[in-house]
Amino acid sequence: MSPRKIFFATMTFLVVACAQAADWNPTRPIKITVPYAAGGSADVIARVLAERLQAQLGQPVIIDNRPGAGTVIGATAVAKAPADGYNLLFATSTTLSIVPLVQKQIPYSPSQFMPVAGIMLMPFMLDINKDLPVNSLKELVAASRAKPGVLNYGTLGNGSSNHVLGALLSKAADESMVSVHYVGAAPALTALSRGDIHVYFDGIPTSIHKVANGEYKAIAVTSKTRVPGAPNIPTVYEQGFPELGLSVWYGLVAPTGTPQNAVATINTAVRSAVADTRVSGLITRDGSQPLQLDPQAFQQLIEQDAVGWREAFSKLKLKLD
Repeated sequence: MSPRKIFFATMTFLVVACAQAADWNPTRPIKITVPYAAGGSADVIARVLAERLQAQLGQPVIIDNRPGAGTVIGATAVAKAPADGYNLLFATSTTLSIVPLVQKQIPYSPSQFMPVAGIMLMPFMLDINKDLPVNSLKELVAASRAKPGVLNYGTLGNGSSNHVLGALLSKAADESMVSVHYVGAAPALTALSRGDIHVYFDGIPTSIHKVANGEYKAIAVTSKTRVPGAPNIPTVYEQGFPELGLSVWYGLVAPTGTPQNAVATINTAVRSAVADTRVSGLITRDGSQPLQLDPQAFQQLIEQDAVGWREAFSKLKLKLD
C-alpha cells in the first residue's frame, strides 16, 4: 500500500475511533509547532488560536516556530515527537499536499500524521514592489517577457505554495522570472519593500494591511471572488489567469498513534475557538474562510486540495535538489 493510501486509511480509522473515545483532559503544556517564521500569516493565526485553546483546555499552549525547507524542518520534528496529544503541527497544504509532490525523499511521510482539525482556507495576494511600473497581471507578464531574468519572485523555499504560484506566473511569462528563497514571510516581505525582490505571493492576512499602508502594491488575489477587505483588487480569474487560482488550508495534525480521545478533545476546542468572534472575525476580515471541521471532513478537504496542487505540479518541473 502506498504512503498516501496508508495515510488516508489511518484517518478513516481515526474518525470511527473518535466517536467511541472517552474524554481527555491535558495535564501539562501542549506544543504547537509552526513550520514558518514568527510574523507570517500562519504564525499570526496560530498564536490567536493558542490563546483560545489555552483558555479552554486549562493548560499552556506553546507556539514553537521551526521555519525552513518549505515546512520540512517543522514537520519532521513533529513526526518524530511522541504521539501523546501534547505535540501538534500547524500544517498547511504545503506540508501534506505540496512537499511530497516535489521532494522524492523527505524525512517524514504523510502517513506519519493524522488530522485533528481544520482551521481556515486562505487565498494569496499577489504583491509587487511599489516602484514596479505595472498595475495588472497582464502588464507584469509583459514586463517580465520584455526583460527575461530581470524580475524575480520570493518564496518560502523550494516546493512551498508561493514557489509553485511564482513558478506558474513565470511560466505564463515564458519562464522569464527568477526565484529567490527566504525562511519566512517576514523577511520576504521586507525584501519586497526594499526592492530586493519584485513579486511575492503572500497569505492575505499579512499583506492586506501593509498594502493599504502603501508598503507595496497588490495586483491580484487568488480567490474566486474579490476579498471584502480589499474590494478594489481583482482576482486572477478576472484577469485571465485561472491557473493561479490556488488557496491553502491551515489545520492541526498530530503524530499518527495519538490517542483518539485526545484528538477528539482538541478538535472540539479548535472548533469552538474558530467560532469565537475574535478568531473568526480576524480570519474573515483578512480574506480567509474559517473552518469548523471534524477529522473526517478535514480528511476530505486534504484530498480535494491535493488534487488541485497535483494539477499545478503537472505543469511544472520543480525539484528540491
